[in-house]
Amino acid sequence: MYRIGMLSLLATLLLSTGGVDLVAQEAPYITKNSEGKEFWLCFMKNFRGIEEGGQSRQNRQKALRLQLFITSSYDARVDIEIEEIGYTNTIDVRANTVVNIQVPQRAQVRAAETAERLAVHIVADTSISVYGLNSRFQTTDTFMGLPVSVLGKEYRAVGYTKLASDLLSEMSIVATEDSTEIVITPTTATSTGRPAGQPFTVNLRRGDVYSVKAQWQSIGPCDLTGTRVVSNKKIAVFSGHNCAYVPPKIEACNHLVEQLPPVSAWGKHYYIGNLKERSKYTMRVIAAEAKTRVFRNSRLVAVLNAGEHHEELNVPEHLQITADKPVLVAQFAQGFKNGDSVGDPMMILISPTQQFLNEYRFATPINGDWHHYVNVVAPTATIREIRLNGRKLDSAIFQTLGESRYSIAQVAIPFGTHVIRSNEPFGLYSYGFGYKSDAYDAYGNMAGQSFFELAEIHDSLPPLADGKPKRDAYAVTFRDDRVFDKGIASIEVVSSEHLASVIPLIEAGAPQITVGVEPTLSGSGGRIVLRATDISGNASEFTVCYLFDTRSEQYTYVLTEGLNAECLVEDSWMVGAYGMLAHSFHSADFSSTGGIETTGTFGESEGFGGGFGVLLGRRLSASVIANARLSVSTMGGTPTSPDSSSSTVFDTASGTFVPYQEATTMSVNAPYLRLGASIQWFPQRFFYLTGGAQVSVPVGSSADVNRQLLRPSNWEYTSGGSSKPSGITEVSSLSTVGFEVLGGLGFSYPVSFHASIFLEALYTLRLNSVVSDQNWGLGTLGTNFGVLWRL
Repeated sequence: MYRIGMLSLLATLLLSTGGVDLVAQEAPYITKNSEGKEFWLCFMKNFRGIEEGGQSRQNRQKALRLQLFITSSYDARVDIEIEEIGYTNTIDVRANTVVNIQVPQRAQVRAAETAERLAVHIVADTSISVYGLNSRFQTTDTFMGLPVSVLGKEYRAVGYTKLASDLLSEMSIVATEDSTEIVITPTTATSTGRPAGQPFTVNLRRGDVYSVKAQWQSIGPCDLTGTRVVSNKKIAVFSGHNCAYVPPKIEACNHLVEQLPPVSAWGKHYYIGNLKERSKYTMRVIAAEAKTRVFRNSRLVAVLNAGEHHEELNVPEHLQITADKPVLVAQFAQGFKNGDSVGDPMMILISPTQQFLNEYRFATPINGDWHHYVNVVAPTATIREIRLNGRKLDSAIFQTLGESRYSIAQVAIPFGTHVIRSNEPFGLYSYGFGYKSDAYDAYGNMAGQSFFELAEIHDSLPPLADGKPKRDAYAVTFRDDRVFDKGIASIEVVSSEHLASVIPLIEAGAPQITVGVEPTLSGSGGRIVLRATDISGNASEFTVCYLFDTRSEQYTYVLTEGLNAECLVEDSWMVGAYGMLAHSFHSADFSSTGGIETTGTFGESEGFGGGFGVLLGRRLSASVIANARLSVSTMGGTPTSPDSSSSTVFDTASGTFVPYQEATTMSVNAPYLRLGASIQWFPQRFFYLTGGAQVSVPVGSSADVNRQLLRPSNWEYTSGGSSKPSGITEVSSLSTVGFEVLGGLGFSYPVSFHASIFLEALYTLRLNSVVSDQNWGLGTLGTNFGVLWRL
């Protein structure tokens, strides 16, 4: 079982537009990308099938199919020539369409280390994109062609481990000019016996194809990965495997091929995402320079010499790959029998972040039993701006790539042609997996990239930082991961107060480092200053403040750039409403007031009242709130003045004389309006002490003044009941303004970001008499229950 090759499989064709408007006219000059007017391509050896002759059904199934797919944003005329087989063709490509060209089987390279005139030369009158499909029954792969304008003079091969004596790593080189001298330094012995590590020279004419294959050996991977190819003129290099298991020993095999970008287009920052439907993938990182430090997320995983590679066979997650020197990164889908039972191997060369584009045009394969996807990699801050076919992608489908500044989305797309664009550069990879009749098949390509030849620029930018809460602590992530950044070297604490930091072991050159910060004193604010220095010596300082958030009523962290940031609690306003239940205690010593005359003396009494109120508060600090209150409440209690004289009366029920006494009672009906101010102090998170002062004004002088039978206790007035109105309904002396102080304790608990409930117990003492002409003291023990809303 190899991979079911689908003839039309590369209508996975991608047209990267580099941000240029798609109009049917000659393209203006733009930065180099995967579009161009001239291409030199070739078709490498695919598996081991029969190319010619043989009419059996088996041979027909194994017949080789070579195809080109050409697309453009503009109307284009394209000439195609393969000299050795006498093939010429001229086609017209309409703007924004894809044209499929069948290429004769004889165009496949056959010889090893012998020049063949099998280069596919493509010339167009305007910018086009070209893709190749190399297919046999169950073994298919595709590649994106690179125009002459982006080709270079130095390359490193990417292959894979041996499978059989004739299924091995391979590469092919195409000369674009006469008198091209090429020096090849293989990393493994070649099929003609050239030893590993020994450079050899090849001279080619324009249009020559020179192929190198690994030699089968019983020991070792027999892998050309890392092989160096250097020339004096521009060349096109193709690399892969004629049919590989990925990982080794996992069935089934598939042809792997990609056209390689030159070393000058390599980068230092890459992001690799999981493939939809697949549980894991394989990836390789190839180095071009000695002592290249490679980081997996923020962990150093390899130090590579020139031509060496780091491989991870089973990666189950999205990855950030960075290096202190340029590297090439390849991602491989795995064989059908890796446990997923989906697709088969394919290879995608990952674009470095500095080569991302703002816009891509791509098309899925022809309709069939396929699931099509794109992986979109973009700076997290820009994901809301990405539009697929004019519609914004749902930002909820993006996942942050570890601790990096980038996020990734795996987007299912329907059959057809698509355009995706954003205001900021992003990366795109298109792939799919077959099922049912198309099972065991897969495809994958980068969707294009720019090809800046980056000169080394001095790293003059200091590290950046951002932070986020992490349970009861705070995580500050320092980043030095821009195009020319060299990574973090060290992080140190400059100063701290009530905050402590946890600085991990730092491998110099890590793209980001996360430092944990946590309070050392519960319920108290704090401050810490951290300094990050990169490998180039650039330093930046950031201050973390631990402050009380007056809206949520919780402690929170604030990250500010600089040494001298002030950690100040922001004042905030709040409003509230509450209900009151109070128990009043009266202390009186008078016999008359405001028109009431008694023969006895009013004394001590108590009773319950209630009311409601509103408040306006302002938090002055994490532990202090000042507020003003306005309330309306009733005065509980009924002071009583027993008559000073008593007598005896005959009780017919008992037939005896019994004591008889009456009293005057007074209940204040008029509600009191209270206006006051208080301070709340929070020694603990939810509990507070409070104290303040207020004035109280009676709303009127209404009162119930009654006569009441004290004894005999079972007697009633002839009108019924043990009390009767005295005829007095107003007490004029109640009009006095009262001055009161209060104090108590409370409990406040936030139930949402803006709202809290509170419960408090207060004792209120009136400082002056309740009435203006006598001595009437009043104290109240009350309970308030209410809701606060923080503005």
